[in-house]
Amino acid sequence: MEGTNHTYAVCAYKESPYLEECVQSLMRQSIQTNIIMTTSTPCVHIRHVADRYGIPLYVRDGRSDIRDDWNFAYDQAETDWVTVAHQDDMYDADYVKEFYI
Repeated sequence: MEGTNHTYAVCAYKESPYLEECVQSLMRQSIQTNIIMTTSTPCVHIRHVADRYGIPLYVRDGRSDIRDDWNFAYDQAETDWVTVAHQDDMYDADYVKEFYI
């Protein structure tokens, strides 16, 4: 992994129209950080966005449940700091900079 000791873990659910905008806001961070994507509802849309931005995608088996999905996302990160990002969240470009420095 490159960048900081921080990971954005994006929780993706079905065909969210906001997923790509969320990812774009994470890619624009003023400090490079790690990004992963997780889902319990895999579909072509989610795979396409992950592939387009080179983001590793992890699929959780089992019934979709927000608590279990978010815990799964957190567990996939290999860094000390993790921000679980919901698919419709948008982040200011200095989000990581504000808490990391």
